[in-house]
Amino acid sequence: MSTATPQAPRPRFTVKIGGRMAEQEEQLRPFAADLKDLRSEYDLVLVHGGGAEVTRISEQLGFRPVFHEGIRVTTREEMDVVEMILSGKVNKRLVRLFQACGLPAVGLCGADGRLYSGRSLGVIRDLETRTGQVSGMELGVLRCLLQEGYFPVVSSTTMDEEGGGININADTVAFELACAWGSETLMFLSDIPGVLKGDAVIPRLAPEQVKSEIREGTISGGMIPKATSALEALKRGVGRVIVGQYGGRGSLQALLEGTMGTRFEAAEARPESGKDEQR
Repeated sequence: MSTATPQAPRPRFTVKIGGRMAEQEEQLRPFAADLKDLRSEYDLVLVHGGGAEVTRISEQLGFRPVFHEGIRVTTREEMDVVEMILSGKVNKRLVRLFQACGLPAVGLCGADGRLYSGRSLGVIRDLETRTGQVSGMELGVLRCLLQEGYFPVVSSTTMDEEGGGININADTVAFELACAWGSETLMFLSDIPGVLKGDAVIPRLAPEQVKSEIREGTISGGMIPKATSALEALKRGVGRVIVGQYGGRGSLQALLEGTMGTRFEAAEARPESGKDEQR
């Protein structure tokens, strides 16, 4: 009696793009081609932001966006707009474009299949906010889609235990998803080419180097939470975290190979999945 040989699990890759990139079709089309190339090797999930577009349309609708320490204070009334833009307009625009480029994209928010749920941060600046943090994950819908060959495209709105809308920072969603899903790679694409020392990008940072560069002031401002989140991701089993900028066709492979961007990874290389560690 013959038995089928079980296939080795494919490495998992979580990539997060910012809202500006999500609006730029001239970047998204070569990006889609790069993603198609990587899907032959990786199980891919994309998380996207869209804060600038939320702000622009909120202002057009008469809302005055409020931020505290870089975090949007989302009122109950504004939550409807946030969900409409992030999980509607931005998410479906990405899905349509990826489908047109040959990627079998499926759009999700956290509430779909309860992929991730959240809870409010409470009261900020005397305002009850619907901005929140991830409180739980159920990865069943993600596994089903990937098993059937689809490409999940995830927005950063979800629900709380009572079914109310919750707005979560997209970086946080990507981080929590990568940790829960066991991603080999977590990549953040933004407007910066990586961690800069002077005018040069630091290509690789081990955990002890990150702490040193923070003390010396090389890593400062908004890069500090990214770097500390990268260290936490490594502790929670993510193989490597890459921070960089998408520069056109071939950029994803260059970021993976370390010729672009900054890689956060442990000093010793993690064993490849499925390899016998005993010699």
